[in-house]
Amino acid sequence: MKLQRYLCPLLFCLPLLVYAQSDKTVTVSYERSAKGEVTFYSETQSHTPYTVSMTFSRLSNTTSSEGEIYDAVIHYGKTRLLTLRPSTENVPIGFSYRYTYKKGNSRLKTDTSFVYLFPLAQGKVVRVNKMVSLDNFMGKEGEKRITGLGFSTTAGDTIFAARGGLVTEVVDNSASTSENTSFHSTENYLEIFHKDGTFARYKLFQNEGIFVSPGEEVIPGQPLGIIGGENYKQGSHLRFSIYCPDRPDHSYVPDFYLSPEETGKPEERVMYKSWHPVEIIMKEMSKKEKKKFLSKE
Repeated sequence: MKLQRYLCPLLFCLPLLVYAQSDKTVTVSYERSAKGEVTFYSETQSHTPYTVSMTFSRLSNTTSSEGEIYDAVIHYGKTRLLTLRPSTENVPIGFSYRYTYKKGNSRLKTDTSFVYLFPLAQGKVVRVNKMVSLDNFMGKEGEKRITGLGFSTTAGDTIFAARGGLVTEVVDNSASTSENTSFHSTENYLEIFHKDGTFARYKLFQNEGIFVSPGEEVIPGQPLGIIGGENYKQGSHLRFSIYCPDRPDHSYVPDFYLSPEETGKPEERVMYKSWHPVEIIMKEMSKKEKKKFLSKE
């Protein structure tokens, strides 16, 4: 059943996701071995995966080529990137290099056909609205760019994972205290990395209201935290967006499980009932994970 309701447009701006070498989120170092080999490593203390690109402007006494780009996907901790081996023994390898990195795994492609759960409790009736880029409200011309969805909530509602994945970022002590606001630069959020390389960001949690931590794996329908946002003009609501590193606009609105008879993109200013069917929850699970999940049901 769909119930027509009105909700003012929500504003949202994607975070900066391309990084310069001077940023220390990702570092690159090297070690020389007794055999004269030079091995390069990348290190990060973030649980977010990054794609690191290295190029050499100068190389000597090795078979690798100047200007060649070396790409590697790194995760939390220290990752070996590549090893240069000397062409002539007892002669050191000479080199100059630079590196850049960007958020995400560039080898993965967004699955735009994947069906998400509504991120609210089973049975809750939720109103949906589109979020648009702030660009359109700062004098820039062009069609409004949809960056995500807003889900109506009541302050204190539990938010659930719309899709399973790895928790990569959590901020839970920066809730806005401004009254009657539409947007604030400091908002509590968490981010989850999915198997197709996309990231889901959930925003407007209460302070210390997030249940999960970076590095934790979650399954669809798992409780994530307690929503806030009651001081916003729109009232309490969840701001939900998908970041896609491989897409030109870096975002899209995914399909949702709308009812037992329908999947697709939610219509704006419409209310839906939240469903958490087992077949959707288990869709990306391995056989072992499915067995474990069903044993708890």
